[in-house]
Amino acid sequence: MGEFNDLICVTRYCPNCGSEIFCTTDSDRHTVFYVSEDMNDPTNTCPRCQFDLFKLPWEVLPVEPGGALDTTLLSHKVQGGKQLTEAVLKKDPEMFPSKAAAKRALHAVGAILFDLLASGENVRWSGLGSFKIRERAPRKGRNPQTGEELRIPAKRVVTFSASKALKEGLNG
Repeated sequence: MGEFNDLICVTRYCPNCGSEIFCTTDSDRHTVFYVSEDMNDPTNTCPRCQFDLFKLPWEVLPVEPGGALDTTLLSHKVQGGKQLTEAVLKKDPEMFPSKAAAKRALHAVGAILFDLLASGENVRWSGLGSFKIRERAPRKGRNPQTGEELRIPAKRVVTFSASKALKEGLNG
């Protein structure tokens, strides 16, 4: 951290839920977020909605509650569960020295997959498989409670095809 005089203290608001967040940063742009004004509770997520504050530089966090923020900076929040985070941490402890580092990596990969698929792109993950967008045609269906016939509209769905390596790993 820089000298004490180099610290910049600002109040910002969570872009997801509007909670007040206090930030300090030094001239080298190392940012620390706090949930209380006395700066005793360091955090990297919003305490109310768990939004990952490290996704965005503090300069673009809203300066007013409900302030406008360019939505292209916010990718969808995708979280890896505890089991996945711990597996990543065990697999390569040198690359991920902490649970938080493993969690951030999983969040980043999940958000990228989400963004690519939501924009209509197919994603091929070598050794794992392919995620593809398919168009499901409109069709007729029935309400199971009333038996009433209804029309199910067309929609886009994601399908996953396992790679040969994954299939062999599962079965042999």
